[in-house]
Amino acid sequence: MAGFVNGFDYGFPNSDPACGGNCIKVPPFIDPTIGIGGSPIAVAKNGLTLPRYQNWSLTFERQLTNNMRLDVSYIANRGTRLTSDWQKMGLLANMNDPALLTQYPNILGLDINDPAVVAAGISAPYTGFAGTAAQALRKYPQYQNVLWRDVPLGASMYNALEVVVEQRVSRGLQFRFGYTYSRLNNDGSETGQGGDGTNGRVQNPTCPHVCEWGLSQDDTPHVFLVGYTYELPGAKKFKGATGALLGGWNLAGVLRYESGRPLNITMDNSAFAGILFNGQRRPNKVKGASTLAKVQGDFFNPRAQNYFNGAAWSDPGSDPFGNAPRVDGDARGFPTYNEDVSIFKTFALAEQFRMRFDAEFGNIFNRTDFCNPSNNVSTTWTPGVATFGGISTQCNQPRSIQFGLKLTY
Repeated sequence: MAGFVNGFDYGFPNSDPACGGNCIKVPPFIDPTIGIGGSPIAVAKNGLTLPRYQNWSLTFERQLTNNMRLDVSYIANRGTRLTSDWQKMGLLANMNDPALLTQYPNILGLDINDPAVVAAGISAPYTGFAGTAAQALRKYPQYQNVLWRDVPLGASMYNALEVVVEQRVSRGLQFRFGYTYSRLNNDGSETGQGGDGTNGRVQNPTCPHVCEWGLSQDDTPHVFLVGYTYELPGAKKFKGATGALLGGWNLAGVLRYESGRPLNITMDNSAFAGILFNGQRRPNKVKGASTLAKVQGDFFNPRAQNYFNGAAWSDPGSDPFGNAPRVDGDARGFPTYNEDVSIFKTFALAEQFRMRFDAEFGNIFNRTDFCNPSNNVSTTWTPGVATFGGISTQCNQPRSIQFGLKLTY
């Protein structure tokens, strides 16, 4: 037994000069020097709180004919406790209060030992501090950002009017038409992955929620969907081999048309990023100006012109915050138009043998959906670098055609 005790004692010594005393230390470990100059991870007490969703709806149904009905619905969804980015903690994320810009004008970017900083009464927060006056005035001056893990602070609100007309099979035709008029608002909590950056974009550190409330980047006010199948006439008209070849063909398709999504228009933040340590800076919107550039020619050509009208935004100047919203409903990406069609027929080869032929046409009209344009308006004000609104990529697949045969027995 003594051998086991000695063995354990040697494997896990209670004390050793190499440990500087006790080798087994019991948490919590309090060390003010840990992570100095870095961005520590912080975990909120309610960090594991699950999101809450409340749904309600009201539907009116009307039978139009024996095979057709109409549905008109109001649909709503309210989300609370949504996963948010660390920036939503505002000042607790180690950003600075913009009031400091007025309290200490023109010196916040200077070194802590600069005479102007010393004269303003700003001193180093701890021995050995090296940095700017703005860094010294942060809530935790020894750190950069405080990266809170998935804090449940977000909220959203969705309201929609949905109209559906549906017909069951009648004379070979079956279809469903759906139109949705909706609005989706939130405070920037766009995804369930709070730390992926999309949920950030906070401009004012003292107002990370109310000032960020507005359209969601997934807001699509108009969506029109059509799905249908149609057995082409002629199956009963033709007989024998002709009927077997020409009869029984079916046409099916799915059509989708939806509005473009609103975009986040930003600008250069180098003048304030090192002082406020905020997520982004946005420009001012020019009242009455169209956000989209006038199309040159018969259609928009991204190789010939940019998508946005740079004159629709202006530089806020000395104001650290522009009045442009987090995502702008007047500055949307390209709408989505897509039509997929298929033609198919089943041939009866023998009593137990069936062969199905399919011809499928994806994006049959070969429409082009461009990806979102460049959203940094500052390039508009930089001579020779006018990339704002520029487009370089297509975001949908070109037309595809495929044929298939399936034999069942």
